[in-house]
Amino acid sequence: MIRNILAVLVGLVVGNIAIMGLHYLGMVFYPLPEGVKMNDMNAIAEYISIAPLGSLLFVMFAHIGGTFIAGISTTLVSKNIIPIYIIGSFFTLAGIYNLYMLPHPLWFNIEIIFYFPAAIYSHKLINKQ
Repeated sequence: MIRNILAVLVGLVVGNIAIMGLHYLGMVFYPLPEGVKMNDMNAIAEYISIAPLGSLLFVMFAHIGGTFIAGISTTLVSKNIIPIYIIGSFFTLAGIYNLYMLPHPLWFNIEIIFYFPAAIYSHKLINKQ
């Protein structure tokens, strides 16, 4: 029980760090416009409307990749599948909230269906070892 709780906490922390790290990696290839800061939601919302396709795809990769990494770290702490369900659900709900808070192109909503499978796949990949 304690190991499962720890696995979820580790997954949440590692997953969020991975997402932010992948966001910053994406900004190496697609830097934000001059004066736009990551913590300024209004400026980010304006930028999303003019962002190049590659930038948006990299953001999608960061979200799904971070969930995958969260699943790996969760599975390394606990081999039980229940923490993976929690991680997949958390990142799916966080993704829905993100889509609600920031205006994204309609096609970007497709990322929602990949969060949960990314967590499950990472679990299966690690448990195969």
